Amino acid sequence: VEISLEAPVSRVLVDGGKAVGVKLVGGEEIAAARVIANVGPKLLYERMFDEGDIAPEFRRRIKAFKAGSGTFRMNVALSELPRFTCLPEPGEHHQSGIILAPTLDYMDKAFLDAKEHGWSKKPIVEMLIPSTIDDSLAPPGQHVASLFCQQFAPELPGGRDWDAEEGKAADTIIDTVEAHAPGFRASIVGRQILSPKGLERKFGLVGGDIMHGNMSLDQLWSARPVLGNGAYRGPLKGLYMCGAGTHPGGGVTGAPGHNAAAVILRDRGFFAPKWR
Repeated sequence: VEISLEAPVSRVLVDGGKAVGVKLVGGEEIAAARVIANVGPKLLYERMFDEGDIAPEFRRRIKAFKAGSGTFRMNVALSELPRFTCLPEPGEHHQSGIILAPTLDYMDKAFLDAKEHGWSKKPIVEMLIPSTIDDSLAPPGQHVASLFCQQFAPELPGGRDWDAEEGKAADTIIDTVEAHAPGFRASIVGRQILSPKGLERKFGLVGGDIMHGNMSLDQLWSARPVLGNGAYRGPLKGLYMCGAGTHPGGGVTGAPGHNAAAVILRDRGFFAPKWR
């Protein structure tokens, strides 16, 4: 097995209605008996095939596939642990997932605010502080934390652009944490911002959608990504999908890859485990 890093794919190569390899951004072509795609359906079918390679009806259905549950991610370096007003002393809560969402009403307002303005003025913030588990991630006495928010639109209203607005949105997130952990803002010694646009640019997450597509009832089970191609097989022979845009969807389960591997093994005539 050969694993290539820093090898972004620009096109899936097709010959006679069969996926036969990939072309890298640098121009190199890699031949393969099968192409197994872990990227989202929108990215795969709308940007990685020549127009004539995919049937127009399938393209139409993929165009209707909804992806756009935007997320905003920020990583911060901290001079000290956050001191939460409810639990100010260091403890096991710092090693857990911390969700800043005080009430159901707060969460409802966060959603409605984002729907109208592009992002919530008081977003739901999910925080992890991995340096409390692995002290090699930061200098002694200091920490790193990730801040994850889902009330951020892929495209901002009024013609605004995320590259110009991401700093303001990041400050809003910091203000939210500051309200629950006074002194948090002053403890930040560095930050990395990834808006929905930044997540798409860096990781290929269309619209900043970490689920590779809305987890709505019309896009689950055999309809993920579309009816007729919900069993991990693409519309071309030799093409398979194994990412969050397939059943059972997003989240760190490993199930899409497990199920896709089972389908590929069966297609090759081998025994394969049941789906999960």
